[in-house]
Amino acid sequence: MESYREYFPTKAFRLAEMRLATLLRAERDRLDAIAASLGRESAIGSDNLLQELPKIMEFTREYHKLFSQYLDAVLPQQPRPIQCRPACGNCCHHYPMSVEPFELLTLYCDLRGRNDLLDIMEACQVRSSLFSKFFEARRAEGAAPDQMDMDDYAEDKALHDYFSAWNPCPFSDKKGDCTVYPLRPVSCRMYFSETDPKFCTPEHLQTPENDSYIVYLPDSIEDAVYGISEHYALLDLPESYFGGLLAVNRFEGLIGGN
Repeated sequence: MESYREYFPTKAFRLAEMRLATLLRAERDRLDAIAASLGRESAIGSDNLLQELPKIMEFTREYHKLFSQYLDAVLPQQPRPIQCRPACGNCCHHYPMSVEPFELLTLYCDLRGRNDLLDIMEACQVRSSLFSKFFEARRAEGAAPDQMDMDDYAEDKALHDYFSAWNPCPFSDKKGDCTVYPLRPVSCRMYFSETDPKFCTPEHLQTPENDSYIVYLPDSIEDAVYGISEHYALLDLPESYFGGLLAVNRFEGLIGGN
């Protein structure tokens, strides 16, 4: 799987990047002002979470919309057409990481209206525990290559182990479609394949038959997103999809009136 490809600065690309940058700058300024008024470095804490949720959710939806526009500008530059299709769901057996705190909060607030919220939380717990088991086992091996941090190495191997275990995402239905598709995090939106979905499986993941890749944002946009996420540090939310949702669930008593 390739994690980087160079995109030529077409007009559509530049426009999509500019729109994202404008949105992120405005949200960063808003959060900076809140933090300054509270006399602390982070804007969002348990004390003002309920009050800020409507704006957080509005920002997240706009961020996802503009990321989709960014993809519309980037994907036509690929040498071969994307083979991803409805009800495939093979990539939905990964353990998504790098999920932003505002994405977790927005999705959780939507999930609260579902009758199967408890089942979802239990499924997230099972998957989070399984990944932790793989991670600790890999770290105990103590076999990281030279110049590589052991935790980073263990995480990379644990992610592969988790995918090999072939556990579907709690939000995948029996057909393989995503039941939270409009609110899925960017970590789920950025994964594509130019080869048949049958090759997006553990046995083919690192073979020539599989040509999947991740569409990353420009560094300046990534830095802006990071700056916004820093404002959620007081909530102490993990970056993982399932572990992060479990952590948000701790605030159920605070956001119950949303």
